[in-house]
Amino acid sequence: MAHELPTSHEDSRDIFIDMTESGYPALIHFGCVVIVAFIISRSVKTLEKANLIVVPTFLVIVLVSFIYAVTLSYADEGLTYLFSPQWSQFGEPRLWVDAIIQNAFDTGAGWGLFLVYSIYMPQKNGAIKMAMGIPIVNNVVSLISSVTTMSTVFHIQIEKQGFDPRTNLSAIVEILKDNGEANTGLTFVWMPALYGQMDGGRALAIVFFFCLVFAGLSSMIAMMELAIRSVEDFGLPRKFSLPAVAAFVFFGGLASSLNTTVLVNQDFVWSFGLLISGGALLFMVFKSREMGHYRNRCVGLMAGAERFRTSIINRIGFNSGDWKLYLPWSIFVTFVCPIELIGMFGWWIADQVTSDKIVWYEFQAESLIAALTQWIFWLIIIVIFHNVLPHRKRGQGYEQLSGSPDRSKPPSPVTTIDSPSRTGKTGNADVAVTVENSRPVESTPLVTSGRMSTLKPNTLADEQVPEQANEHLATDL
Repeated sequence: MAHELPTSHEDSRDIFIDMTESGYPALIHFGCVVIVAFIISRSVKTLEKANLIVVPTFLVIVLVSFIYAVTLSYADEGLTYLFSPQWSQFGEPRLWVDAIIQNAFDTGAGWGLFLVYSIYMPQKNGAIKMAMGIPIVNNVVSLISSVTTMSTVFHIQIEKQGFDPRTNLSAIVEILKDNGEANTGLTFVWMPALYGQMDGGRALAIVFFFCLVFAGLSSMIAMMELAIRSVEDFGLPRKFSLPAVAAFVFFGGLASSLNTTVLVNQDFVWSFGLLISGGALLFMVFKSREMGHYRNRCVGLMAGAERFRTSIINRIGFNSGDWKLYLPWSIFVTFVCPIELIGMFGWWIADQVTSDKIVWYEFQAESLIAALTQWIFWLIIIVIFHNVLPHRKRGQGYEQLSGSPDRSKPPSPVTTIDSPSRTGKTGNADVAVTVENSRPVESTPLVTSGRMSTLKPNTLADEQVPEQANEHLATDL
């Protein structure tokens, strides 16, 4: 805010590199963790209200930037390059894997974030509507941003630097890759350069990056809340799990904030790790055939997907105004998704092993062995937490609540609670809960699949469950 905006790639890149090599990223990282932890400890409603203004403002600025960029001289050269496919690239596995993990990263699909969001969303929001709308909006905004960037790059390099696109196209493309290590500074290099071309660009740049910070904080809240909820499931109260997760996030991310090579490695490892996470979510859908009293009604390979579609999504969601899922979804999830997942993952591993650009068995920022080592390490940690700690902590609570001396014995009777609608009538959406010795619901902590979970009042819509049960609700998802 105190300096003139850069008008060339070199000036903007130097500013970004100087910032990344200083201690500012670590300070910003600490500040973001503290702010997010404070918001979660109080209420996210304030940030939600702010985002109702900030996010639309951000989208307006993106559209204004897009319109201005495409009207610049030589923007057509950038658009020609952007929309001219290089067909040979379709034979590269990294292209396909990067595309799917980019969408998984942007939408939160691979993170499991919606498992947290669903706790706070009323049924009227509609999971299917959200699942359709969010990727569409995300990809449209991504396309607009890419057009803006390409138009800006070609305008600056041709108009300001004198590049000839007929003879220096490869040089312009190489400049696109020169935005910090692993191209981490693409937005922070070219957007200031774009606003440096505009009258009043400094004010617009300030608002743009302010809105970008808010968007990042809202995503960080969901990520930290996901971890906090998971730690709570192991029996650690929220007043302890919140600072524990905050400390873990800070110290775990400190190295990445101080060293861009570590950041590149973590981005590489956990971006590809989203494929594994997606596979775990698919496995959850397949396992749903074994849940509840529907397990004997579905047979065949599509049993899990069909039970998930008909008994969970359509039965609960459609009655709340959501869209329906139809049979092709089950076919796609059962047959296409696993083949796509295994095929792309195997193709990528084979390409890593046979590549002459990087030695896969050497520990480098983007090597296969670096990814496998970290995945295996954290898989061991997860298995220990899931099997050892539940036996000592959650297992004890489960036995007390279910009345069973061990988990091999059948659980307590299952009761359903009809959810009243806004009109006061009773809806068809049932929430399955386990009740100890048939005691009244309002005085009974509820458990699901051996895990005790409690929600604060009003974390679900008031119309979904009676007020007395709102504090002790555990969903089957």
